[in-house]
Amino acid sequence: MAVALIHKIVNLPAHCWVNQKLPKTFFKRNFDLTLSEKKLLDDFATIKQMEVLALVNPETANIPVFNNETVSYEEIIVLAVQTTDEQFDKQKNKIIELIQKYIPNPIVLIIYDEKRMIINVAEKRINSNDATKRVLEKNYTTETIAIQTTDKKQLQFLENLSFDKANKLNLSQYYNHFIQSVIGLQSAQINGTFVARPIEQSKENVLLLEQIEAVKQQITTLENLAKKETQVAEMVKYNTKIQEHRKEITELTNKIVNQ
Repeated sequence: MAVALIHKIVNLPAHCWVNQKLPKTFFKRNFDLTLSEKKLLDDFATIKQMEVLALVNPETANIPVFNNETVSYEEIIVLAVQTTDEQFDKQKNKIIELIQKYIPNPIVLIIYDEKRMIINVAEKRINSNDATKRVLEKNYTTETIAIQTTDKKQLQFLENLSFDKANKLNLSQYYNHFIQSVIGLQSAQINGTFVARPIEQSKENVLLLEQIEAVKQQITTLENLAKKETQVAEMVKYNTKIQEHRKEITELTNKIVNQ
């Protein structure tokens, strides 16, 4: 069901779709995998199958390539990985790491089970020591999306992935459309509304979201310390810091909401 949904929402030109199984031996034969990565691949409960759904390039989509000294966008791969209900939450991040680490192309990665999915995209730069390899700069991953979701923000996000709505000046701009959309969904957790903003503004929002999460973790730490504290003066000190951090979260949140 997830694959059919991706076909529908991304709405690529017909020539892009290839729908070819990607055997696990592809990774074993072409890359120097760690023992844990080999174990991940061999576990059928973790990776049931991998499928290259589409190849987006100048020939299939009529979108020009984009290359410079640090990045290369010659072909975007849309890749789906099926896992099981039991392993979805446990292993989704490891699957992302495996795929994005070894395949140098820009990848729109869908990880799914019978009822849900996540979509991941990543920024990569050319390895200065080996131009055939990439250095993973940043991952962007959606929240878990039910395949039959009724969540308004998620539906708006999925609708925005349509080929017709993307900037197709070149393949870099087209891939950025996915990054902007994923960040827009992440930001919707704060501002309550899905908006895909320009790429630089989207990246600023990611930094704000990361700061909010870091402050939340600091609050949790302080709350735990306050619970254990027996000295009233120290408890007041912790609670004061907690209030300061909550104010900081409000200020960071407002920066996203008021854009």
